[in-house]
Amino acid sequence: MATDRVLRSLNFLHRIVEAGEKGYAVSASNVNNQGLKILLKSYAQQRARYKSEIQSEIQRLGGEVNARNSIRGVLHRGRIDIFAALTIGNKEREGVVLKEILIGEKIALRTYQTILKNDLSAETREMIKRQYDEATKVVEQIQLMRGVKGRQQIIQLFDEEADVELAMQELKNAEVELETVHKISIDESIELYSDIGTTVFETSFSGAVGGGLWGSLIGAIAGFSAGEATAIVEGTGFVVDIWALIAVAGLLAGALIGGILGYAIGIGIAEEDSYLYDQSVIHGKIIVLATAKKPDTVVTSQIMTRVYSTQRMSAQATAD
Repeated sequence: MATDRVLRSLNFLHRIVEAGEKGYAVSASNVNNQGLKILLKSYAQQRARYKSEIQSEIQRLGGEVNARNSIRGVLHRGRIDIFAALTIGNKEREGVVLKEILIGEKIALRTYQTILKNDLSAETREMIKRQYDEATKVVEQIQLMRGVKGRQQIIQLFDEEADVELAMQELKNAEVELETVHKISIDESIELYSDIGTTVFETSFSGAVGGGLWGSLIGAIAGFSAGEATAIVEGTGFVVDIWALIAVAGLLAGALIGGILGYAIGIGIAEEDSYLYDQSVIHGKIIVLATAKKPDTVVTSQIMTRVYSTQRMSAQATAD
């Protein structure tokens, strides 16, 4: 029988992993790069598998899973949706999303490290250590996508092996030297995630909270100014009432506007993500991860994207 401390730790890890699963799904919803979208959803599926393993381990040790939603996680996922939607440019949006992923992963890795310091059974330690090592590799992958020490990994989905060869040839002709090229077959190596990513509730809730905070701040400033203006002719109590009234009005107005904005963003993201993901899975066969040194990363991305787009349009024209 495991100690209560170990069971509490595993339950906390279960919640963190579940938050990571949902976080990766939401992050995938906010990128247009179809290769990156599939890759992020595969990480969501990986976390779903971790969650199931941890649940089974808790039950094996004689405990029960205390499932509960995290308000902080809901706000974080909604913030990803809103920040990404308000960011102009696909690359810039990807940068925002990847940065937010690393914020959540920092917490996850720290949780794994803390649990591994406990007195665990051999079976429990083996599972936790394996998950931790795999999660660490994913974090390193995300960091490389953002760029590390002048190097960056470019991700592109291709429909056929011939398209990959064409892209590699064009990169060679452009005298681009790639440090590494890794190919992932969607049919063989990718665990497809079937659950939803972005939810309208999370974007609406996050928008309402954020809007309410900003609204209350603006209202408080406006209320203070109004109170100062009337302080000469009115009593102190009246001034406080004016300040509080304007601050509350600002909070309510901000929450309403933020909630409506979040709702609209959530609807748009969910619909676009569903279409792009379906098209990616239907037509895409290979994800290429090419690591290059800057500034070759810009040329690498441009060439790979152009080859993909040209070949996809050619294939669609032929089908029509």
